[in-house]
Amino acid sequence: MHNRIESEHYLYTPRIYVHKRPLHWFIMFISYLFIFLLVLESVALLVLGAWHLTIPRLENVLSFSSEIYRRELGFGILLVIIGSLGIIASIIGIIALITSRILLLKIYASCLWLFMLLGIAIGIIGIIFASQVSDFLANDKKNNPNLVESNYYQERFLLGMNGGLTLLMSVTILVGIIILHCLISDTSSRSYIRSK
Repeated sequence: MHNRIESEHYLYTPRIYVHKRPLHWFIMFISYLFIFLLVLESVALLVLGAWHLTIPRLENVLSFSSEIYRRELGFGILLVIIGSLGIIASIIGIIALITSRILLLKIYASCLWLFMLLGIAIGIIGIIFASQVSDFLANDKKNNPNLVESNYYQERFLLGMNGGLTLLMSVTILVGIIILHCLISDTSSRSYIRSK
């Protein structure tokens, strides 16, 4: 009889009702909202990267500066890589939230840290590339006094804007990391209570 009751205790998993754990469900809701934001940011970075890599655009940049062309190409590839990483992190996040496994939540947190740090680095690279355009303009003007300066100004603006945008989007990941750590603490405490 005692063995049967004990086995039923291990087989039965009590449901978590909203009115009993409102904070847990609020954190879960915010976590899913954050994943939605992460997907939007990742898609935006993929689109920006693809736009930097479009052939007509690269041909236009190459026509007035091969140095800027290389930077445009590199920056576009970096944006596509970070956007792809964000999509992978979103998939891991959805699986981690559905299963509520602490190990998966920690892996998801590590992915977010990696995404944020890479995004900050890529954003800074974009801003640095934008600041170098003026130097290329000065050098190219010595060789060709009739060049169109507006192309350089446009390129400087686009690289700077997209670099700044990448930097800003990456910093917002910190909010998700804080939310995720709250969820990990909540899940750990719940697991500890159940084990007692």
